[in-house]
Amino acid sequence: MKQLIKTMVLGGCILLSNALLAENWQLKIDDEGIQVFQQQKHDQYHLLHTKGEFQVTAQPATVFALLRDLTVCQQWIYGCLEAKRENEWVHMVFKGPLWFSDRDVVFDIEVTFLSEQQQWLIQLTGQPQFKPNDDYVRIDDFNASWLLTPIDQNQLLVTYELYMDPGIKLKSGVNKYNRDVTFRTLKNMREMLNQSPYIEQKVLPEKYQKMSTEE
Repeated sequence: MKQLIKTMVLGGCILLSNALLAENWQLKIDDEGIQVFQQQKHDQYHLLHTKGEFQVTAQPATVFALLRDLTVCQQWIYGCLEAKRENEWVHMVFKGPLWFSDRDVVFDIEVTFLSEQQQWLIQLTGQPQFKPNDDYVRIDDFNASWLLTPIDQNQLLVTYELYMDPGIKLKSGVNKYNRDVTFRTLKNMREMLNQSPYIEQKVLPEKYQKMSTEE
């Protein structure tokens, strides 16, 4: 188990290091204390990557509590119709804009504690091969991550990165959609984190406490 956690930490550090080395993020939205950036990471990607961040008075446990509560996805994840945990994966359905039909995505979740920076990295990796559903169009290319960086005992920097390709040709429209979805989602999230029962959550779940103390 220790070796597995060390491997996860190493993988998370590599991912974070690669993200930090990318210096081509272009500011797209700077409003209400929320910043949203986009960049073309590599020619292999059809669309831009999107990143958003904000600062909030909260603990990592506060964010974990909200992320784990799938019953309220409609209240803060922009366009989310429903989300359910099914075995090892999460199945989430999105309402698409008028120019493409509703989509769904299946992803797994990997949590890594970056001990040197005291950060939590939560990676969502698309698993399009699982649980096909004829009612929606599956998003085959989806990855996202949450990075929680404590600034001090009370302040937290929340960074969200998204790559989502719904598989349509309107490239500029999808880039704008992902940009706006990120902003609206983070705005809603910040409001939710200040509400009960999330704001009362100060202690991480036991399995994450063990990760943060593992040597």
